Amino acid sequence: MSKENPQKNCYQDESLIRAQCLEKIYKAGINPFPAKCERTHVIAELKSKGKTTIVGRIRSIRGHGGSCFAHIEDGTGKFQVYLKKDELKDGQYDEFKKFVDVGDFIQAKGKIFKTKRGEETLLVKEWALLSKALQPLPEKWHGLQDIEARFRKRYLDLIANEKVRDVFIVRSIILSSIRKFLDAQGFLEVETPILQPLAGGALAKPFKTHHNTLDVGLYLRIAPELYHKRLIVGGFERVYEIARCFRNEGMDWSHNPEFTQVEFYMAYADYEDLMDFTEDLIIYIVKEVTEKNEIEYDHKKIKFKKPFKRITFRQALIDAADIDIEAYPDQKSIYNKAKELGLKDVSPKDHRGRICDEMYKEFVRKNIVQPTYIIDHPVELSPLAKKKPEDGLYVERFQLVLGHGIELVNAFSELNDPIDQRERFNEQQEAAIAGDDEAHPVDEDFIEALEHGMPPCAGFGMGIDRLTSLLTDKKNIKEVILFPTLRPKES
Repeated sequence: MSKENPQKNCYQDESLIRAQCLEKIYKAGINPFPAKCERTHVIAELKSKGKTTIVGRIRSIRGHGGSCFAHIEDGTGKFQVYLKKDELKDGQYDEFKKFVDVGDFIQAKGKIFKTKRGEETLLVKEWALLSKALQPLPEKWHGLQDIEARFRKRYLDLIANEKVRDVFIVRSIILSSIRKFLDAQGFLEVETPILQPLAGGALAKPFKTHHNTLDVGLYLRIAPELYHKRLIVGGFERVYEIARCFRNEGMDWSHNPEFTQVEFYMAYADYEDLMDFTEDLIIYIVKEVTEKNEIEYDHKKIKFKKPFKRITFRQALIDAADIDIEAYPDQKSIYNKAKELGLKDVSPKDHRGRICDEMYKEFVRKNIVQPTYIIDHPVELSPLAKKKPEDGLYVERFQLVLGHGIELVNAFSELNDPIDQRERFNEQQEAAIAGDDEAHPVDEDFIEALEHGMPPCAGFGMGIDRLTSLLTDKKNIKEVILFPTLRPKES
């Protein structure tokens, strides 16, 4: 026989009491959920304001016979109020004592004074109930202890943990600072389709859906890239989007199936121009959030100072593991080397580029702490990037990596040769036939767009969730997504 959870029983008992209280409120002729309210000041503006009306949630109540103190919290802060029986009219004090609980929203009108302890306090002359809470707040039972419960019921997490709210304030600052920086550099903010006939712009497994009226299959976008480049073809020279993207992949500390990234595209620029530009952007964001050029993440100090370190993909593997990928020029030889090294996440179906990438992840990426550009990736990994003119085995691409392996930015000189692009798509199609469910589809409409001419262009993608994790020192990406994807809870 299982033991009952006393905390759960207390919670259920109080919910029942509050439901009974609601009935009494209605019988007393009070509307517990009115539409209108009055507010003259937010709490952050209150000091020495004299007569005022505030609104907010009751966070504490302390009774003293014919008077009581309470704390009201709005979106800007918390303030003490004082209710005294002989200062309130029409039995309002007794109604407060009888009907109001911690968690309820009220309107309080009165005058500010200082208590004997010197605390600014509102002497309430009149109050009104704005919303009756029928469930107790989580801190009533010592806060939210269950991490998964915090993510499932984020509204309770936000109520119980002020520092959680601070994380999402930082996230908002990050987004506004990105917009300010790019707007000032002449970029146009655009919106492109989330429902797409082909899932392109990255190597990833998409989510598939169906449109009933058109009777066609559609995909949730994995990236906005191909539409942005169509806009470059159309004559816009600088575009960006704060884009919600969806990838039907695994979930871990740095991946959520639904995520946010900023992508932008600059005509008449290459990846070297973009590395300089990226340094300015990242340093600007860090200073906007922290007022410094240094953060602490996972007990390590990370400094953002130009220029960031640059190292080629090939050289990074040589330095970290004494592996020269050019010594293994085909799939069979690189696969055999990977098995010799004990890499588990490779299969005989994987193409050479993916196996090289698994080696990089195992031996290089996780050891990078300070901002570092990994540049010049194998061509098989980047079907949308320009080949290096002096060596067609590699492409003009960089990733910004830091914080023990967080891939923050992915960017490259965009491929604008439609013939080369078709060949790359065909290679991806062969990989798909061989079993690669992340291979890029052949997009004939995009190729046709390129055939109308696209100028030299550099493209950039950065994960907002990962950047927020870095700047708030959170190791789990779910901490910085308001409503992360979770396995449905069994009833």
